[in-house]
Amino acid sequence: MATERKRKKGFIVSLVGLVLVILGVLWITIIFPAVDKVPTDYDRTYYFEGTFSVMNPVTQSMDSFPVEQTLAQEAVGTEDGALLIHEVRTVVNSATGTDISAIYGDESTLAINRSTLEFVQEIDERGRWGQWGPPRPIGEDESYDLWHPGAGQPLTANYVRSEDFRDLGVLVFEIDEEDIDIGLEPQSGLPLSISTTITQWVEPSSGTVVYNESVTTTSIAAMGMKVPIQISILRYAEETTVDLMDTGRSAHTMLFWFRTVIPWLLIGLGAVMVLIDMLFLGRRREPQEIED
Repeated sequence: MATERKRKKGFIVSLVGLVLVILGVLWITIIFPAVDKVPTDYDRTYYFEGTFSVMNPVTQSMDSFPVEQTLAQEAVGTEDGALLIHEVRTVVNSATGTDISAIYGDESTLAINRSTLEFVQEIDERGRWGQWGPPRPIGEDESYDLWHPGAGQPLTANYVRSEDFRDLGVLVFEIDEEDIDIGLEPQSGLPLSISTTITQWVEPSSGTVVYNESVTTTSIAAMGMKVPIQISILRYAEETTVDLMDTGRSAHTMLFWFRTVIPWLLIGLGAVMVLIDMLFLGRRREPQEIED
């Protein structure tokens, strides 16, 4: 009877261990990916600051002025599994307080895949494709094709280096493109092109862009020459950087536990329980085999 009870206990230990291993595997492959998505109540506002330089048609020189840009994003529903995000971009001349959004602002509704952060082109209002943001997680020597509204196409962000940014480990990615054809200037009918350099500091576990800066030059082709007509220099405002640093740190800690520690802890504990039971079961069988 005692031997039978031990066998039953051993069977239960093995069964629980096997269940833990299966749960750990399911956590990695199904459970966590099902919850690691952009929330359907997503709501975030980004603030930028910088400088615009614009060609003055009278003086034929560039007039520069400081700007503040706001990018407000809010989830407004889903369609065929894609998350719809309404986006409003406003721009203010911070030297005069004049709202110049009628010229430089924008408003549209994006459609993205909640898991991969890719645009769903067939649903997106403007047929955008590529990435809305960096994939998560992302590693060194990887790249991603980030949609660029000025270029009207995705541009490849390549890995540059890893560094500590304000005591947070990040990966730095950069887009560096020149002379992208963007059509014709409406009034003159001359060819337009843009050149852009965008640098993003990315917390790799969550794909959070904790800091972003860009320089974009729009040029017109005239008499065999490229003439700059607008230069935009933008970077995250300090309040946005601080907010995203907090988001990146919190996400890094949470993902470390829920994406890595918990599932492997379940798998490891389950494997140990099965192994211990097998070893003890083998030892318990030895005396019985000798008697037989």
